[in-house]
Amino acid sequence: MFGWFKKKKPESNSAQQEEKDDSDNIDDETQVVTNEDKELEAKGFDPIAQVQEQDKENEGIADPDKLEYIGYHDIPGDDILQLVLNFKYFPNDEEIRHIEGYEKGGRICADKKVVTKARSVGKEMVKQIGKKILSGSLNLTKVSFPIRVMIPKTALETSVHGTSVFPLYITKATMTPDFLERFKLVITATLSSFFWTNTFLKPLNPILGETLQANYNDGTQVYCEQIMHHPPVSYFLVYGPNKKYKYYGYYLVEGRAGLNSVTIINKGKRTIEFSDGQKIDFDFPNELYSGTFFGQLRQESINKITFSDKANGLSCVIDIGKVKKKTSDFFQADINFKGQKVSTLYGTYIGFINFDNVRYWDYRYVVPYKIKMDKQPLQSDHKNRSDLQALKSGDIPLAQKNKEILENIQRNDRKLRETFEKQKKSKK
Repeated sequence: MFGWFKKKKPESNSAQQEEKDDSDNIDDETQVVTNEDKELEAKGFDPIAQVQEQDKENEGIADPDKLEYIGYHDIPGDDILQLVLNFKYFPNDEEIRHIEGYEKGGRICADKKVVTKARSVGKEMVKQIGKKILSGSLNLTKVSFPIRVMIPKTALETSVHGTSVFPLYITKATMTPDFLERFKLVITATLSSFFWTNTFLKPLNPILGETLQANYNDGTQVYCEQIMHHPPVSYFLVYGPNKKYKYYGYYLVEGRAGLNSVTIINKGKRTIEFSDGQKIDFDFPNELYSGTFFGQLRQESINKITFSDKANGLSCVIDIGKVKKKTSDFFQADINFKGQKVSTLYGTYIGFINFDNVRYWDYRYVVPYKIKMDKQPLQSDHKNRSDLQALKSGDIPLAQKNKEILENIQRNDRKLRETFEKQKKSKK
């Protein structure tokens, strides 16, 4: 397959470097090349020929002043508690989808400037690395992207926004002894967060040892640390108010590009553990970005996500996009208790979530909560990165220079670690 790459000579590979390691395996069930990619390849179609060059090399992809989380709840903790106590289910009136929902599924990127700039940098990357980058065989987390395609936030910060509705749903879960009801609320908090956390803007890759400390006004505490360079592994730990629950786990992300798509594969795991001992384990779906070079740029959450409470015999496997005659953002699944169905989940991650026709989430009514970075964090805090600070100020050349300095420090550190491990083994 991908004879298209054999027909055309690859461009120079001198400007960007791909790092090598042994963690490059993909699950056989993970599709990193779409049917559209295969059709384009069969036709010998060159997608990057559709992209116009952009002259503004020193201009970032997005305005830093417009990257704050506008519209999020920023209210006192007592007010958050009242919202939790007064929480009621929503009217089950229609199968609503967000206005940015794509006709075939997922959501579109409505910012045309972002689309234009992203495609221009994508074309530049193909020129520098070679068209092999579009074959699905290269792990994009090992490729050094120009900083102007990124935003002044690291992946540690963007990833914790998956907790943006925890002050409502997970705190509500701590107030009921019903294990099944908690299970539903955890599923709701997880799937509904896709609406706010999935983005078309690429964050900076966290630096080894980088940390994050944050909180919500209700007393929720958030901690993150980048504990591995390659493969990139980010650990997180969240304590709810009065430590009624803790949420912990890790992200392990890969990126693969097709001719007109990018697939983000997350091999991480996560757990919510309540103070009375109930523990719910779950993983991550994958993300598909289609129309990366031409057509409608859009994002979809794809594949399966599994929830499990082994001690109480509860399980739910959600295979997104498998609902007949519905767009790819819809899902339907059963919650099983010791193998027997006890509830049915139905909805879309860009609209609503129902359990047995009772609406637990509706994007028109639920507002996420604003997370606040600690004002006196560790020196290793993500906000202290020199490349992030320069990017936020709009100085792209300095940001790129600082980014390369940090990357070279990481590469050298890794070589030293590898040398030490070899010496240790040789002494045994």
